[in-house]
Amino acid sequence: MRRLWLIATASALYAQPLSSLIDSAHTNEKIISLNQRVNAAGLNHDAIEHSYLPRIDAFTNGTFVDHTGGFDAKRSVAAGLKGEVTLFDGFKREHALQQSDALENSARYNLSSGKKEITLDVIRQYFELQNTLDEIQTQTRMYDHLSAQLTRLEKFRSVGLASEDALMRIRSELSHAQYQLEDLRYQSDRQKGDLETISNQKITDLQPSTLMEPKLTQAQQLDSLKALQYSRDAKRYEAEKADAGFLPTIKIEDQLAYFDYYQDPMASYRVNTQNKVIASLSMNLLDFSTASTTKQALMAQAQAQSSELAYASKEANQNFVMAMRYIERSRALIDAAQSAFDAATQTFDAVTHKYEARIVDYVTYLDALHSLTDATNRLSRAKRSLHYAYATYYYYAGQDPKEFIQ
Repeated sequence: MRRLWLIATASALYAQPLSSLIDSAHTNEKIISLNQRVNAAGLNHDAIEHSYLPRIDAFTNGTFVDHTGGFDAKRSVAAGLKGEVTLFDGFKREHALQQSDALENSARYNLSSGKKEITLDVIRQYFELQNTLDEIQTQTRMYDHLSAQLTRLEKFRSVGLASEDALMRIRSELSHAQYQLEDLRYQSDRQKGDLETISNQKITDLQPSTLMEPKLTQAQQLDSLKALQYSRDAKRYEAEKADAGFLPTIKIEDQLAYFDYYQDPMASYRVNTQNKVIASLSMNLLDFSTASTTKQALMAQAQAQSSELAYASKEANQNFVMAMRYIERSRALIDAAQSAFDAATQTFDAVTHKYEARIVDYVTYLDALHSLTDATNRLSRAKRSLHYAYATYYYYAGQDPKEFIQ
């Protein structure tokens, strides 16, 4: 039954390619949120651009006077259109447009960085799940070996050829193997659930995937650093916009109005239509350091982001160096794990023959079985660790690991 469960589990989990999980993960709620931020930044940019165009408003008002004086109309109505255009505003809109451009670029690079982070996380969870499935397989083989030996010892014990101590030890090891097997099954279910959450789809089958071996190249600036850089620039433009409050604002307004009066003693002196052109200039003469203090606060925030950017750049460079070291380490681990696996396999085969011939005792057999199981798991993990090291290298080199999946 356990073998059937393993076969069913393996066949159900080894068919979906890693690339399809990543594609689906790029449509999950986190990425949708980052996409919406890009759209919002683009709309804000469009709104600022539209502010350069003239503004046209419609207006209407009515007045009713119950006790009219010598110059009051009993009732008056006005309606019309008003057009307004700002000729110069002290470069406030220019700075706002520059700030909007920077924020839109920051949002775009945050989206790109978020996709790459999701890709790396999916690869990590994908390999961890496969490692757990391999451990289930090796643990099942260990369980089957112990079950066979328990049956063999029970027969020997029935004819007095095996001790009760050996029988109890095998039963204990069998119970422990069953405990570990159940724990690994729970772990695989949890990992599968985590992978389903991030990939935004139901996991039915998984297909073994690897990554191409990277060639050493010059690392590019990470998208997350570019996003932080543009965010800092946006703060600087916002500070310049706050400082522009002391420059004059020049506007021209054209107002076309229609008037209607009822019981108006001054009717002969009034007009029914009127076109009025107004030119205005305004500027801030004194604001008790409000604008300058606001600029200082914004520049301080920009300086803080510059310091954060400098530290993040150093951290990224160090991570890139360690990614190359990670590849070297993984290769060394594979060599060591392969040697240990070959030795453990040969030892287990030799001990098994001697144990069945009653040359060595059950303690030696159990030690050899544990060594083979551990060596098998270490080799499997080391091989996948190398491919995850490749993904990490691509990520810290500023590239998308998904492009190198095969």
